[in-house]
Amino acid sequence: MVKVRMNTADVAAEVKCLRRFIGMRCSNVYDLSPKTYVFKLMNSSGVSESGESEKVLLLMESGVRLHSTIYMRDKSNTPSGFTLKLRKHIRTRRLEDVRQLGYDRIILFQFGLGENANYVILELYAQGNILLTDSSFTVMTLLRSHRDDDKGLAIMSRHRYPVESCRVFERTTIEKLWASLVSSKEDDSDETVKVNGNGNNASSVAKDKQGTQKGGKVSTLKIVLGEALGYGPALSEHIILDAGLIPSTKVPKDKTWDNATIQALVQAVVKFEDWMQDVISGEVVPEGYIVMQNKNLGNNSSISQPGSVSQMYDEFCPILLNQFKSRDYTKFETFDAALDEFYSKIESQRAEQQQKAKENTASQKLNKIRQDQENRVHALRKEADQCVKMAELIEYNLEDVDAAILAVRVALAKGMNWDDLARMVKEEKKAGNPVAGLIDKLHLERNCMTLLLSNNLDEMDDDEKTLPVDKVEVDLALSAHANARRWYEQKKKQESKQEKTVTAHEKAFKAAERKTRLQLNQEKTVASISHMRKVHWFEKFNWFITSENYLVISGRDAQQNELIVKRYMSKGDLYVHADLHGASSTVIKNHKPVQPVPPLTLNQAGCFTVCHSQAWDSKIVTSAWWVFPHQVSKTAPTGEYLTVGSFMIRGKKNFLPPHPLIMGFGLLFRLDESSLGSHLNERRVRGEEEATDDYENANLEDKSDSESEKDVDIKSVTDSEMNGNLSADSHKPLSEDFSKDSSQTGLATISSKKEISRDLPVKETSTSNMFDREILSDTSRDCLVAVPLNLRNLLTKLWNLDLLLNQVSFMELRTLKLI
Repeated sequence: MVKVRMNTADVAAEVKCLRRFIGMRCSNVYDLSPKTYVFKLMNSSGVSESGESEKVLLLMESGVRLHSTIYMRDKSNTPSGFTLKLRKHIRTRRLEDVRQLGYDRIILFQFGLGENANYVILELYAQGNILLTDSSFTVMTLLRSHRDDDKGLAIMSRHRYPVESCRVFERTTIEKLWASLVSSKEDDSDETVKVNGNGNNASSVAKDKQGTQKGGKVSTLKIVLGEALGYGPALSEHIILDAGLIPSTKVPKDKTWDNATIQALVQAVVKFEDWMQDVISGEVVPEGYIVMQNKNLGNNSSISQPGSVSQMYDEFCPILLNQFKSRDYTKFETFDAALDEFYSKIESQRAEQQQKAKENTASQKLNKIRQDQENRVHALRKEADQCVKMAELIEYNLEDVDAAILAVRVALAKGMNWDDLARMVKEEKKAGNPVAGLIDKLHLERNCMTLLLSNNLDEMDDDEKTLPVDKVEVDLALSAHANARRWYEQKKKQESKQEKTVTAHEKAFKAAERKTRLQLNQEKTVASISHMRKVHWFEKFNWFITSENYLVISGRDAQQNELIVKRYMSKGDLYVHADLHGASSTVIKNHKPVQPVPPLTLNQAGCFTVCHSQAWDSKIVTSAWWVFPHQVSKTAPTGEYLTVGSFMIRGKKNFLPPHPLIMGFGLLFRLDESSLGSHLNERRVRGEEEATDDYENANLEDKSDSESEKDVDIKSVTDSEMNGNLSADSHKPLSEDFSKDSSQTGLATISSKKEISRDLPVKETSTSNMFDREILSDTSRDCLVAVPLNLRNLLTKLWNLDLLLNQVSFMELRTLKLI
């Protein structure tokens, strides 16, 4: 059976995990059900450099569970009175302590300090309870009131909660364990002696005891140890297996235990209690384990076949128990995460089962509606066929029908009584009158009668002659042809009614199906348990991501404008605004502070700022402007005052070109880690790809330059040796200077070409690369043939200087265009 409740070790481990939330404030309290509540905790100090606050959802269910959760659940639309009471007293209070009372399944949460402190007490035993007390543990409100007269306890409102009555954790010694094991058997033996001493028959006592053992618990080592220690059957079995014993071992009848057994049990208990002590007072956060159970999908499925067995959650534990080591299990970093996964999966499965049950009920309801429609249409079609059959029978027996109608009419015209007429018809039948033999019954109150007709036109064999005739109702006021026409008209009415019925039922069925699907979708949305998405810090503002992967944020109101500038604008960012009513403060977050913000990002941020102003409603095309963070100040001139969300701009404003008022709607997808490699550099800065290509080309050119220089040096050395004019300073300083100059020149060339490739189009960049190759090839050819090395070095420097001048002039032109 699936484990549902937490034992003592589970509570101790969970309290240890929850102590990391000490210091957080209670932001709000929600109720999911009358017994399940969610506490929203928030760390106001912030956990990231952007000031993002950590939010934690703490879920507690009375008598069942306690853990933090990362899953979203549907909250009640109207909070209960208990929820409102909790909100009133612990909202905005700091969580100061989380502890377990003794080693009972009771957890105490302290909000606030001193006399202003309030305690939330969660009971996880029996039916469970959640209580709110003041600093003196006087109960202010609770879920369930109860009292125990035997122990003298009263858990009620305006009563003090008995904190001191909880069991205190004490280490188990060999004397205590021996006394517990022996006392349990002495109680049984004393009970037997007492019963026998009262004069009862010993055989009847034995029979009663055997019946008790069969119907109740059998005295085994597992049961006796669980009652002695109070840890529960699962932990007792773990301790017994750790001691190398068998849990199902029966208690000896002579009340004696082997010393080796006692020693082994004591060592196992000490080992477990050492772990408990580390969990309660140590620094180790316990891990979590979820043990699986194998569930067959069908009776015909075999375990050997893949997919025939599905794994479902069965147990959770903070320590892998010995009885579960042979089964499949999943390990978690903390026991709190294991509890959240276990209970959330159980809830999800329960919600899916309920959803399937509702879908089956709705499907059965729709099938019933469809079946009723088909039955109704079939009945109408059958009635129409019956009308056709009645009319055809009248047409087959026109003369006989007219004769019968005429006979009854004549009798009624003579003033014959209805009873006498019926008696006369019977007498004529007995006399063998064929016309009277057609009359089955008279309905003179409705001016009708029923005739017994058959198909006399077709040839009938002996079997058909024995078939019963059909009863046809005819109107005495009409002739035979008129009665046949009346049945045909009745058939037309039935067909028209059938068509209307089919149309109406189709509409009704579609409406019922639509309504059922809508209800199922709503219930499915309510019942679903989804993973809680982490809300980023910038989602509370107006925000978007530019085409070059820059984050742009703007305030929704004056308070957010103030917050953006004071908290989130940092060095390297840009402040964008527009001289329009309703324009908000916009900040471009520069994730590369060393590099300037690209012009495309600036233009998109300016368009974003203008569109979120009054210009959108007025359809005014205007320009935005940007400044650096140090130009934005909250200090007003002398005698003036700046309201909330207003700032003073000091220095020059850099206006952006006007843009049309166009905004789009985009969807931001979260990628899996396995898909990140396929989407690298998708939103890169325009021009980086060309710069990378130019950088590679420059490296290739530097290699060709170094090779040509080596050739020149070797040739010059060879010529000088051949001519006998070799000197000590002929090539050594020249090579050193050339290596230094060439390295500096190469770096300058690369940097200058990288800057140009950012601003020039691709076509211009490729043209400049072709021009560079021509110069390098000509220069190397000249150096090899006639140009001296010093002159070649000078030409290279002049060429780099020319490129630098071209770059500066181009940047000036681009700046003028931006201004």
